[in-house]
Amino acid sequence: MDALRKKVIRREGAYTLLYPPLWLLSKLYCLGASVRNALYDWGILSSWEYPVPVVSVGNITAGGSGKTPLVETVYGYLEEAGFSPVIVAKGYRGKEKGPCWAGTDPKLYGDEGAVYALKGYRCVVSKKKFKGVSFALSQGAKSVVVDDGFQHRKVKPTLNIVAVDPFNPFGDGHCLPLGLLREPLRGFNRADAFVITRSNLVNPKRVESIELYLRSFKKPVFLAEQSFKGWVNEEFKPTQPPEGEVDLFCGIGNPSQFIKMVQSLGYKIRSVRVFNDHHTYTEEDLKELSRLRNPVTTEKDLIKLKGKLKGVKAPVLRLDAYGLKEFILANIKNVEKAPEEEVEGELAPSGISTYERLG
Repeated sequence: MDALRKKVIRREGAYTLLYPPLWLLSKLYCLGASVRNALYDWGILSSWEYPVPVVSVGNITAGGSGKTPLVETVYGYLEEAGFSPVIVAKGYRGKEKGPCWAGTDPKLYGDEGAVYALKGYRCVVSKKKFKGVSFALSQGAKSVVVDDGFQHRKVKPTLNIVAVDPFNPFGDGHCLPLGLLREPLRGFNRADAFVITRSNLVNPKRVESIELYLRSFKKPVFLAEQSFKGWVNEEFKPTQPPEGEVDLFCGIGNPSQFIKMVQSLGYKIRSVRVFNDHHTYTEEDLKELSRLRNPVTTEKDLIKLKGKLKGVKAPVLRLDAYGLKEFILANIKNVEKAPEEEVEGELAPSGISTYERLG
């Protein structure tokens, strides 16, 4: 699907015919997002404020941006500081509407909610996140981390942290469905800080160019490096790393980043099977995957296969961002916005292709 969309953007051959209708739908999507944001900005639609620190971790693009490990990192910062945090997630595609505590069944609590629960994070799932935050407070939370909260403006966070994907930071320059933007780039003005995730996996010059553009919004920019912690098996228990060539499969927003990460660990990839984002694995899928000699997948996929596919393993990752912990703790103790930064130099994201990933 992603490859098809890029062919449309490049107007390759017959795909040129799809460009006008998708461009129009993209403009309508942007307009709808802009109107909705304006209604909140003008106070016509109201946001809920809370008596405890609420840190939103979100993004401006659809698909994987490294947001989930960033949520876990922020949770760890707050827990270490004694803030008794709770994650509030939507529980996307889960049957449970909430608000309620997340369990380990992804069919009920969604992929992210189930993974958080299995890894020991206190997590509430709620289709309406503002109700989830209130529920978390009623259960004794002293701080809240809102997963994917940037567009959920019903919740007014103490801090708005935006994860930026260095592989495709600006969603191909178009809103959905032509591009990946969930709203126009001017939405970045609502951010209190930016975190360029997985910055160690792309060309440093690319990171510098992205950072320079983000600084035009006069907010702090942090570089997060992705690090490898170990491997878990189908029961989510620590295990030995796979040996030899591996067979990858996944159903996530940005499969190419998962592939690149496994390659960075030194593995030769024998085969790759890509499913749609948040894919629900069928019996037919399991039969096909059981033929793989050395299956490797992501934590989000593994939670849906727990006990169903023997021999499968997943890497456990984390993000570390120098200075982010201090920034968060300083600003949740003083709710005022972080001071704006002076920016020098060219502010356009020069050298960044809006649709070509680095090899």
